[in-house]
Amino acid sequence: AMATQELTVKRKLSENTLQVQASSPVALGVRIPTVALHMMELFDTTVEQLYSIFTVKDEEKVCVLFSLTNKIIMKWRCRNWPGEHYATVALNFVPTLGQTDLQLDCKGVPICKEENMKFCWQKQHFEEIKGLLQLTPLNG
Repeated sequence: AMATQELTVKRKLSENTLQVQASSPVALGVRIPTVALHMMELFDTTVEQLYSIFTVKDEEKVCVLFSLTNKIIMKWRCRNWPGEHYATVALNFVPTLGQTDLQLDCKGVPICKEENMKFCWQKQHFEEIKGLLQLTPLNG
């Protein structure tokens, strides 16, 4: 029964993605060569808290499409990318012994921009969140 449930969820997920992409008014710019990117970072906090920080973070370049279980999928771009070009970022929150292993998978990063994007996430997101976590004591 578990497997069928998972399938339904996956099917729903791909239907959602298609709908969102079909209905989004993003003009298709020039096709540019892109690469995929994978990052992992360990946070000293619970999945719930890390998740809520990401969903609350209000930034124009982050547009959360939908969230399912411990995953957030969004369109994302750095300011210096060709106009209208967005990458797709999937954030996976994996609980590990009282901490959270955040796995970031990104598709559609313009070639030669991957180092820049890693730096971007490291500095603007990961470090900033670690700072926030030190300020907000866990309610427990």
